[in-house]
Amino acid sequence: MAGKWLFAGGVALLMAVVGLGTWRSGQILRHWTPPHNLILSLPDNLLRLVLLGLCVGLGYLFGPGPRALGWQTDALVADAMLGVLVGLAMALLLGVAGQVAIRRWGPRGYSTKMVQCILPANGREWPAVLLALLPAAGLEELLFRSLPLAGLNWLVPAWWLLWPLSLLFGLLHWPQGGWGVAGTALAGLGLSFLFLATGSLWPPLVAHYVLNVSQLILARWVGLKPLRGPAPEAELRGQGVADD
Repeated sequence: MAGKWLFAGGVALLMAVVGLGTWRSGQILRHWTPPHNLILSLPDNLLRLVLLGLCVGLGYLFGPGPRALGWQTDALVADAMLGVLVGLAMALLLGVAGQVAIRRWGPRGYSTKMVQCILPANGREWPAVLLALLPAAGLEELLFRSLPLAGLNWLVPAWWLLWPLSLLFGLLHWPQGGWGVAGTALAGLGLSFLFLATGSLWPPLVAHYVLNVSQLILARWVGLKPLRGPAPEAELRGQGVADD
């Protein structure tokens, strides 16, 4: 029983760290535009990999085991294909709804700043962004699907827990506006249902990744441009600070 409580405490702590970091990033982005592609930040990616490692270690050491957590599958290809189909369907539905929200309510309804901050600026950035999206999707699927829904069902039934988890998942995307929160919460519900229905992490992980990639492709298709702020040196010159 002590191991179960250590697992529950570890999951809660990791969620708090990710939640606080995401909230703080959203606060900063309200008044600042990064001069580089946000998802290609080396410190952020290193931190993401460390958190991924902690999630995996927590699952192995104190969780119910890799198979119970949905990490092992006997039908990887089928799981991946299902994830692709679900991800594309989600991208289509959420993409259309997002465009409607923009036309009706403007940036308050749905802000594209976050997407524009990670949108590749050229062909060289695309492979790096596609690679960086993998650990980002993996971390969120472990923290909001696998670990709590499969590892905490001794404490709270998974079909009850998925609702507050999906709401929290949506609230973490509050910088994207009202539809950003609602749409992400709905996506979280869909991914949670997919995880519980299949008992495997792979379909929601693939679906999540396909959804994120499709959002970037759709952003370019509708004409959005990468958003980059001035470099620190340019900001200093703009403020009248002379170089030595």
